[in-house]
Amino acid sequence: MKDALAIDDNKQSDKQEEKAIPVLACPDVKTQVAFYQRLGFEVIQIQTSPNPFAYVKLGTIELMFYGSRKIIPAANSTMCYIRVNEVDALHDAFASSLKEHTGNVPRSGIPRFTTVRDLKDDRRFTLTDPGGNTLFIGSPRKADQPTFLRTLDNKNYAKLFTVLYDIVYSKEDPQMAADNLSRYDIDIALLSDLDKAKYLLVVLDIQQKVGQPPNDTGLSALLKTHEGDDAKWQMIRKKYLSLLG
Repeated sequence: MKDALAIDDNKQSDKQEEKAIPVLACPDVKTQVAFYQRLGFEVIQIQTSPNPFAYVKLGTIELMFYGSRKIIPAANSTMCYIRVNEVDALHDAFASSLKEHTGNVPRSGIPRFTTVRDLKDDRRFTLTDPGGNTLFIGSPRKADQPTFLRTLDNKNYAKLFTVLYDIVYSKEDPQMAADNLSRYDIDIALLSDLDKAKYLLVVLDIQQKVGQPPNDTGLSALLKTHEGDDAKWQMIRKKYLSLLG
């Protein structure tokens, strides 16, 4: 997991490393610390009175928390971006740890943990902790690295699909995407199988995020048809399985 983090701390130096450490609010530091421990963080410090405070660390990621009864997790708008080297490795490590300790990976409610998605400038996932703090955890996208799941080959629908994708994953507003899905008027009958699978992945994710009954019949059929195909179809399959939890 350490290799997935952004800053190389293997180099020994007498000079103190410069960094920023977020100090985030939460209603209860014990609950907060327990959650981060399940993710694999080390507890550096915790005190519950007179001023509730906690300090946790994972590799080069360091977070501090203070307790405040005024914080309502569902109304907490605090956000933080954490840059790492290997976002997929860290995501998978967090997901595995959550499954081991709780039996599932929470995709809705608080706390919650998203799948990894491709955006214009990075590849990221979002973690919302029990205090309602939102952490965007991502790796910068290389210039020659295509945003595969975010793009369609079909020139007529490519721009529309990118807008839809960014509403769901960049703005993180699946309800807006669900409300306006028909406006995009993407005729999947005109798409190649690979484009169709990308579109159906986004639709499936929208359905799950807004609490609609998921319909994966078409996507499941495509995956069976292309079972054993190239790496692109393996990426589709991996994303599909992650959505199923």
